[in-house]
Amino acid sequence: MGQRWFVPWGFLLPAVSVLGVFFVLAFVQVGYYSLTRYTPFSADGPRWVGLENYRRLLSTDRFWWCLLNSFLYLLVTPAIIALSLLSAMVVEAGLRGTRSWLRVVLFLPVVTPTIVAAIAWQAALAERDGAINSVLRMVGLGGVPWLTEWPWTLVSAMLVTLWKGFGFYMMIFLAALLAVPRELKEAAHLDGASRWSVFRHVTLPSIFPVVVLVFVISSIAALKVFEELYVTVKGAPVEDQTVVPLIYDTAFERGDYGLASAIGITLFAVILAFSLVNLRLSSRRSQEAA
Repeated sequence: MGQRWFVPWGFLLPAVSVLGVFFVLAFVQVGYYSLTRYTPFSADGPRWVGLENYRRLLSTDRFWWCLLNSFLYLLVTPAIIALSLLSAMVVEAGLRGTRSWLRVVLFLPVVTPTIVAAIAWQAALAERDGAINSVLRMVGLGGVPWLTEWPWTLVSAMLVTLWKGFGFYMMIFLAALLAVPRELKEAAHLDGASRWSVFRHVTLPSIFPVVVLVFVISSIAALKVFEELYVTVKGAPVEDQTVVPLIYDTAFERGDYGLASAIGITLFAVILAFSLVNLRLSSRRSQEAA
């Protein structure tokens, strides 16, 4: 047995190599670039400037506006949790023979490419001839500048994120709901509990760890959103968007790789802190409930 200690490491080597090259090494490189003045047109390569990029970053209004928009974008998280959980409950309670096709229909947006979904929503949200504004005008509410003015630019991208992602989280919630012991529900019904009481006191506590998982994953995805904004509200001022579009604009439109790397490292720190705080609070709540 001692002579075969290398066997599990041999199986892990391909995945570890990919993670090391494309994640760990890339992260170290970005961290180094964030401490340099570097542009793609630099003849002498990166030039060490220390924390200058971070001082520049924290002194610009563009970063703070984009960071505020990133936190506002988190409003999509409770919406996507509510919609996905409701969809999972509908599928679980579905009549015999309807679960399969209902799951397929609700999961279909997940397998739709984000670019395609964003283009379709962009057409539906067009200010002049979009379907949504046409309906609003028919009922006398007037059109909404979904794609050009803040905060509607954020709302438009949120709609794409919500439509595109709820099916994935629905499948997670569905697996959690099916794992809740049926005996607990039956016992609660026999004691005279209503459906809402059963959900509140039996189902929800049982799936609470899954709710926390979905909350953390969807929050991280919301803070890192890019494709929905890039396609749906392309052309809107970067100050009306979130941090990741700011990174793209700083690096590839302005050519300031050092500052873009500093923004990326700062966003990583924000996401890490946000996730740790959420996990700590949810762990404390689980202990109190137990």
